[in-house]
Amino acid sequence: MRESKLLWGVLATAAALVVGCGGGSGEGLDANGRPVGEGDDPSGPMTASFRSIQSHVFTPACTGCHAGAAAPRGLRLDAGNSYAMLVNVNSGGVPSLKRVAPGDAANSYLIHKLEGHQAVGARMPLGGPYLDAQTINLIRQWINNGAQP
Repeated sequence: MRESKLLWGVLATAAALVVGCGGGSGEGLDANGRPVGEGDDPSGPMTASFRSIQSHVFTPACTGCHAGAAAPRGLRLDAGNSYAMLVNVNSGGVPSLKRVAPGDAANSYLIHKLEGHQAVGARMPLGGPYLDAQTINLIRQWINNGAQP
């Protein structure tokens, strides 16, 4: 008798969880269940948008070091984390600079690191190959346009 009550209790709890935790509509997800725009095709031309910068720069050139729990200064640049880790966040190296100061690329730590300004330490990506001027200019344009997600 006791086992029967326990079984019914477990079944009732499981049913409540299934009913209470809807699977979601899938809105905003691609055919693989990933957020639309995440992992944009890196073979297409780069633009001055965050999604493009993520797929053309951060994911291929930065996440070798800047991902996971061991990311330097806690700066994770993997998709899903990078925007929140960059925009309006004080840099660890020069706290008076934001990592990305929307509307102000000249005072954004990210640009200083990519261009190799002496006052901010080693140029990134560490050890190269470094980003070309056109790529840095697209990142600068994204920042100067307000660094929208």
